Amino acid sequence: MRGVEKLRKIVTPKLLFALLILVAIVAAVGFWFYVRYDPGSSSVCATCHNMAPFVADISKTPHRGVSCAECHSLDFPRWLWVQVVENPTPQQIAQRYATTMYGQCLNCHPPASFPQLNIHKAHAALAEKLRDCTLCHNPHDPQAISAGCQTCHEIDKVLNTHMAFHTYAWSEVDMGRYEVCQECHSPWARWYAPVGPDCIVGAGKGVPCIGCHGPRAMPFSPAQFIDCARCHGR
Repeated sequence: MRGVEKLRKIVTPKLLFALLILVAIVAAVGFWFYVRYDPGSSSVCATCHNMAPFVADISKTPHRGVSCAECHSLDFPRWLWVQVVENPTPQQIAQRYATTMYGQCLNCHPPASFPQLNIHKAHAALAEKLRDCTLCHNPHDPQAISAGCQTCHEIDKVLNTHMAFHTYAWSEVDMGRYEVCQECHSPWARWYAPVGPDCIVGAGKGVPCIGCHGPRAMPFSPAQFIDCARCHGR
């Protein structure tokens, strides 16, 4: 009985409350580290029905090994309020809560790697000024890097400029400089515009480009300029 009495004197309500607070703090810190650094923590976000599509999308990309918290804020109270009060759809989340990202991108993609791609030479300064990489890149779909090109570049002007390249090429061909085609249509070209398999077979047989193509042959069409990074991403 004396032992019980001593224990009651030691384990006071205040001590129990303090221990509960300590356990809560340790659990919160442990959960924070788990969500912040463990890629598997993305499953926590996927428990919300309107976040599951985003987790599913990024799981198909090279970013699948990165936890959501690496790029997104850990503002749980705010997000809990949004989920309970607004319960937005995935489309509404994408429209209302999409955030620009720059510093988060630099954590894994150092600026030293930017000049390796020609398309970055023209846009790295713009991204730095705007503090935004997501103007062109979608972290949940890194392959769609040219999705926003028409936001800044007028498609009609782009078409006219690119068609002018062929006008220049044909003027060079008229002077007997047939190798001009290789300035764009060879794998070692600065701006590589891939050609079809028939062209490769023809070149292997020694048939020059002008043997099949003429000034009015193979005109450009807008569909060919949807993927700008096909040529400018080298």
